[in-house]
Amino acid sequence: MKVIIGGIEYVPKVDLTEITDERLHEALRQLVYMQHLNETHKLRAQAWDVLNTLAPDLAELSGRNPKAAYDRMHPENLE
Repeated sequence: MKVIIGGIEYVPKVDLTEITDERLHEALRQLVYMQHLNETHKLRAQAWDVLNTLAPDLAELSGRNPKAAYDRMHPENLE
Protein backbone atom coordinates (compact mmCIF):
# COMPACT_ATOMS: atom_id res chain seq x y z
CA MET A 1 0.00 0.00 0.00
CA LYS A 2 1.33 3.40 -0.97
CA VAL A 3 0.40 6.56 0.85
CA ILE A 4 1.13 9.70 -1.13
CA ILE A 5 0.38 13.12 0.31
CA GLY A 6 1.31 16.22 -1.61
CA GLY A 7 3.42 14.14 -3.98
CA ILE A 8 5.47 12.65 -1.12
CA GLU A 9 5.38 8.90 -0.54
CA TYR A 10 5.21 7.95 3.12
CA VAL A 11 6.57 4.69 4.55
CA PRO A 12 4.85 2.87 7.44
CA LYS A 13 6.45 3.84 10.74
CA VAL A 14 8.25 1.12 12.68
CA ASP A 15 9.67 1.82 16.12
CA LEU A 16 12.94 -0.06 16.27
CA THR A 17 13.57 -1.76 19.59
CA GLU A 18 16.81 -0.95 21.39
CA ILE A 19 19.53 -3.51 20.68
CA THR A 20 20.83 -4.89 23.96
CA ASP A 21 24.07 -6.77 24.50
CA GLU A 22 22.03 -9.96 25.00
CA ARG A 23 20.14 -9.50 21.72
CA LEU A 24 23.31 -8.59 19.85
CA HIS A 25 25.04 -11.67 21.26
CA GLU A 26 22.15 -13.89 20.14
CA ALA A 27 22.15 -12.35 16.66
CA LEU A 28 25.90 -12.93 16.37
CA ARG A 29 25.42 -16.55 17.48
CA GLN A 30 22.83 -17.02 14.74
CA LEU A 31 25.10 -15.45 12.11
CA VAL A 32 28.03 -17.66 13.11
CA TYR A 33 25.71 -20.69 12.99
CA MET A 34 24.68 -19.72 9.46
CA GLN A 35 28.31 -19.43 8.38
CA HIS A 36 29.30 -22.69 10.05
CA LEU A 37 26.55 -24.85 8.55
CA ASN A 38 26.48 -23.08 5.16
CA GLU A 39 22.95 -24.28 4.42
CA THR A 40 22.24 -21.92 1.54
CA HIS A 41 18.68 -23.21 1.12
CA LYS A 42 17.86 -21.95 4.64
CA LEU A 43 19.57 -18.55 4.54
CA ARG A 44 16.41 -16.47 4.01
CA ALA A 45 14.68 -17.99 7.04
CA GLN A 46 17.84 -17.74 9.13
CA ALA A 47 18.34 -14.11 8.12
CA TRP A 48 14.76 -13.41 9.24
CA ASP A 49 15.58 -15.03 12.61
CA VAL A 50 18.51 -12.64 13.03
CA LEU A 51 16.36 -9.68 12.00
CA ASN A 52 13.68 -10.78 14.46
CA THR A 53 16.28 -10.99 17.24
CA LEU A 54 17.57 -7.48 16.56
CA ALA A 55 14.35 -5.69 15.58
CA PRO A 56 11.14 -7.70 16.06
CA ASP A 57 8.91 -4.87 14.80
CA LEU A 58 10.94 -4.53 11.61
CA ALA A 59 10.94 -8.32 11.11
CA GLU A 60 7.16 -8.35 11.47
CA LEU A 61 6.83 -5.54 8.90
CA SER A 62 9.24 -7.38 6.61
CA GLY A 63 7.10 -10.50 6.85
CA ARG A 64 3.94 -8.57 5.99
CA ASN A 65 5.36 -6.10 3.50
CA PRO A 66 9.03 -6.58 2.48
CA LYS A 67 8.97 -3.47 0.28
CA ALA A 68 7.78 -1.27 3.16
CA ALA A 69 10.52 -2.68 5.39
CA TYR A 70 13.09 -2.05 2.67
CA ASP A 71 11.83 1.51 2.19
CA ARG A 72 11.95 2.05 5.96
CA MET A 73 15.62 1.10 6.07
CA HIS A 74 16.59 2.72 2.74
CA PRO A 75 14.76 6.07 2.62
CA GLU A 76 17.40 7.42 0.22
CA ASN A 77 15.96 5.12 -2.48
CA LEU A 78 12.43 6.54 -2.27
CA GLU A 79 13.10 9.32 -4.75
